[in-house]
Formats: sequence, structure tokens, C-alpha cells
Amino acid sequence: MRAMEAASRRANREAERQWKAEQKAMMIADASDAVAEWCEHLRDIVSLHVDPTDDVDWQSLRDQREPVEPKRLSLNEEEAAAALDSFKPKFFDFLVGGSEKRRMKLVSAVEDAKISDEIESRNRIKRYEQEHLDWQIDRELATRLLAGDASAERDVISEMSSWNDDGLVGTRLEFSISDQFLHAVAYVHSDDVVPTYRRKQLQSGKLSETKMPIGERNELYQDYVCSVALKVAGDLFSVLPRNEVFVTCTASMLDSVTGHMADTPILSVQFVRPTFTSLNLSGIDPSDSMANFNHNMSFKRTKAFSPVQALQKMPS
Repeated sequence: MRAMEAASRRANREAERQWKAEQKAMMIADASDAVAEWCEHLRDIVSLHVDPTDDVDWQSLRDQREPVEPKRLSLNEEEAAAALDSFKPKFFDFLVGGSEKRRMKLVSAVEDAKISDEIESRNRIKRYEQEHLDWQIDRELATRLLAGDASAERDVISEMSSWNDDGLVGTRLEFSISDQFLHAVAYVHSDDVVPTYRRKQLQSGKLSETKMPIGERNELYQDYVCSVALKVAGDLFSVLPRNEVFVTCTASMLDSVTGHMADTPILSVQFVRPTFTSLNLSGIDPSDSMANFNHNMSFKRTKAFSPVQALQKMPS
């Protein structure tokens, strides 16, 4: 009995040790995941500009050749007819019902081939008609855009399926478009988009969270806002032939005159294509890169953004 009790106690101690080891491993894995998630979020909010929308070559779209209407083909019929023309009775035809029965199968095959050719021809015509319609639409839109038609730019912008990156760009985008300028206004998120804490994994494997210094948090928010501006400008340059776009980032701030929260410009930039395309987007600091362009931004590390004047008229 004493031996059995001792064995039971050893088994219980081993089970408890195993349970504690599993719990510690789970704690370490959870802490690692939490730190990785925190780091990934910080990377995401300051690198929105790194992967702009794919470029559209409007000149190539305007100059592309008109699709050629397909000719009606009768390859199946010709092949079946050739088989019928070469038909010759054979001695063993009686095994399959006689020579006439075999010949009638070939005659029927010709009719089936005609139907098959007709179906294939209709499908080719249908594809051609869609291709020709797409060609007409693309060519007309490209012609209008390259001629500086502002309404064509509105059409392109309205067709953009996603102007944000998983919602990080902000709550909405508005545009003011004329022959003289294109002005995009991004309603960015508040500084809540930046965590108020730092995360790291201690040597023991435990998760450590400490308060993020206000200056560091403000600088991260500044990089986020500037990354949004770069993202919007890059997407516009990708899909429109404009060589200049204005981007203003607006945030909800307390209006000291009314005492209410109001959408307030905090960054306004005049982006020009040659300078923008010369940037190594994956290597720049978003805030520092604003020095390449005419811009209005009032920022202090201890107080973050102050209201500024937009460089162009805001959309009404």
C-alpha cells in the first residue's frame, strides 16, 4: 500500500509539473504574440505609403489597337465533311449495322459539327463584343484624362474600390477637382490610432507593458498622418495623369472658439510627381519627407499638431 501511495504522489507531482510547464509555454507564446501584434500595428500605421496602387498607363490605353472582329470558322464542319467525303464501304460493315448505317453516322456528325461551329462562333462574337466595349470605354476615358478633363478624373476616383489600407487611412476621403487643381482631403484617425503603451517580452518570457512617453507617441502620430498624405498622393499619381496633387489631412480637434470638436486641417501638402517618384518610399521617414514639398504643418513633440491653413480650398 505504501508503495502504491508513493507512486500515486509521484504521478501527481509529475502531472502538476507538466501542467505548470504547459501553462508557462502558453504564457510565453501569448506574450510573444502580443509583442508581435503591437510591433506590426506600429509598422502598419507609419508605412501606409510604401505600397501605392499599381500605375495605370493611360497613354497606352488610349493608343491600344481596336479589337478585330473574329471571322466565322467551320473547322469542326470541315473535319466532319472530310470524313464523310472519304467514306468507303468496308467488308466488315455488317458487324456495325451495314455501310449505310456507318455513312449516316458520318452525315449526322457533319450536322452536329455545324451546330458546334455555330456555338463556338457565337461565343467568340460575344467575347469580341465585350472586349470592344471595354476598348471603347478605356480609350474614351484615357482620351478625356490626357486632355485634362476634370470630370474624367471624378469618374476614375468614383470607381476606385478602396482608397484605404484596412481602414487605417481614416474615416473618409473627399475631393475637390477643377481644371486648376486636385485636392484630396483625408479625415484621419485621432491619436488613438497610436497605442498609449510599449510592449516587450522579458527574459523570463512574461509580457511587460509600460506607458509610452508622450513625445514618442506624438512623433508616431505625426509619422502616421504624413504616411496617410503620402499614401493618398501616391495612389492619385498612380491612377491619374496629373503632375500635381494637393493632400490635406484633417483630424477632429477642439475648437477653442466654439468649445466643440471640429474637423481641422493639421497637414496640407502640395505634391509634385517628379519629386514624389524620385523618393525611395520604403526608406524615407514620413515626417522628414515633407521637407521635399511645399507644405503647412505645425507640430511640436510635446503638444503634437496645431491647426494649419489648407493650401487649397476645402471641398464643400
